[in-house]
Amino acid sequence: MNDEKKRELIKYLSVMLLGIALNIGFYWTAHILKLPMWLDTVGTAAAAVVLEPAAGLVIGYITNLFESSAVYMSDTIVYYAITASCAIIFGVMLRKKGKISWKRLPTAALVYLVVSSVLSATISVWRGGLPTSEWELMIYKKVVSAGVPEYFALTFSAGALKLADTAVMCFVTPLLYKVLPQSMKNVVHFSFVTWKSPFKSCEK
Repeated sequence: MNDEKKRELIKYLSVMLLGIALNIGFYWTAHILKLPMWLDTVGTAAAAVVLEPAAGLVIGYITNLFESSAVYMSDTIVYYAITASCAIIFGVMLRKKGKISWKRLPTAALVYLVVSSVLSATISVWRGGLPTSEWELMIYKKVVSAGVPEYFALTFSAGALKLADTAVMCFVTPLLYKVLPQSMKNVVHFSFVTWKSPFKSCEK
């Protein structure tokens, strides 16, 4: 392995370990303080932007694997679909001609909020119809008691918590990108999304 490849490996490992630490650290903070949010995708979004979407996908999987093993039931690993959507949406939508465009952050945040809420509701229905979070369950029950159909109540309750998550991600991601040295970032990264190679990159 030549020096350039070693530097690239160190860069990816460093940022990805930071992403995992952010995911688990923020998650446990929210979990212990019983905050109305999950915060377990903060590092996923950050790594997807700083490096590339594929890095966020790996970090998200490790985070979800940890949560499904240590906190929830094993079948909650399917919520990885939400984490994967986070990595793809932020990692792809924030790049314009290979470079980061922070003007796209509000649009990416809105798309993620909608997609993640719908995915969460769909997975909850598949798993039996009830949310896993106490805050989400409390909101869901209030909305259902107001006469809202169950699926839409699930979507709304998930969206309420995801709104807080998205707000934190929109603050932490640009901040982390700014403070990290250039050597830790893929300043220019081109992602070609195809059915053969979802994330094939070339640096220019």
